[in-house]
Amino acid sequence: MLTLKQMKIVVAVANAGSINNARRTLKLAQPTISQQLSKMEDALGIQLFKRGYKNGLILTPAGEFWFKQSTEILNKIDLALNQHKFLFNENKIELKFGATPSLIGRFHERAAIISSQIPAFSRFEFVWAISSDQIVELMNGHQINCAIVSKSSVEHYSHSLSITELFDDELVWVVPKKIGRDQLKEALKNRLIESHDCEPLLRYVHVGPGVPWMQRVDGWYKYNLANAEPYFSCSTNSSAVDIVAAGLATCFCPMSLLPNLPEHILERVQFFVMSEPARSAAFVMPKHLLSIKAFVEFRAQITTYVQENYSEDNIYSKFKSVFKYSKIFDS
Repeated sequence: MLTLKQMKIVVAVANAGSINNARRTLKLAQPTISQQLSKMEDALGIQLFKRGYKNGLILTPAGEFWFKQSTEILNKIDLALNQHKFLFNENKIELKFGATPSLIGRFHERAAIISSQIPAFSRFEFVWAISSDQIVELMNGHQINCAIVSKSSVEHYSHSLSITELFDDELVWVVPKKIGRDQLKEALKNRLIESHDCEPLLRYVHVGPGVPWMQRVDGWYKYNLANAEPYFSCSTNSSAVDIVAAGLATCFCPMSLLPNLPEHILERVQFFVMSEPARSAAFVMPKHLLSIKAFVEFRAQITTYVQENYSEDNIYSKFKSVFKYSKIFDS
């Protein structure tokens, strides 16, 4: 007999690409996941996964069928549970909202305010993960029901997720304020750092894992500042900016991070817009929740707020004091 637990495991492993990666979403040990998959395959009399590129797991034709069926069944159960709570359990609907550190900004506060003003919600939980891919895994695993993520992480899930575009995020170069414009232009012109006064330009901060633009960043430094090295490494963009504010290095970060930075950090750094998009941000939620008015209302209010407050022009105007030069290459 098939179980809902087995169906959840099939969906999680298929989305994560391996049993090891699925452990984070399922919160189960690897032997337990393998055992449950084997039991499901034995019950069906057919293999659901086979080894793929770099020992990852890919679905067999039967696996594709059961992945689709399991997804539909789990979505129907999730919808039924939420409708039950709304109709028979004194409107006890839980809003579980996810985002990454660089996409939190100040709108998680607004999300909490909006949720508290919608009577159908009885509880608000904010969940963060290190990357948008991890947030999507949590949503596919029914652990969160709303999120703001990089649009590229959900493009393959348009069949099951409602995707609302929010804003295009620009990539900005973050430099200690003590480095002058002439010094920067000279270093970029020569593509080398020769002055001891520009020592922070010899080091940059590598942010990872899960940052989609880091490969482009490494290439930018290799081309524009050939002797700069990724001396520092950290897991979030905000931590990278902290290192820059200490006058130790430079880094890249998305422009939408600025509203989340404290004043004592902003006053010690300067930003240069590189005219290269970091990502497009999107609000996502399972399509089956669109039949519940509370979720539709929350989506409308939070997307309007974010679209109005996180556009490039809006952020630039609010933080223009730290954008001394919109482009370092301007004369």
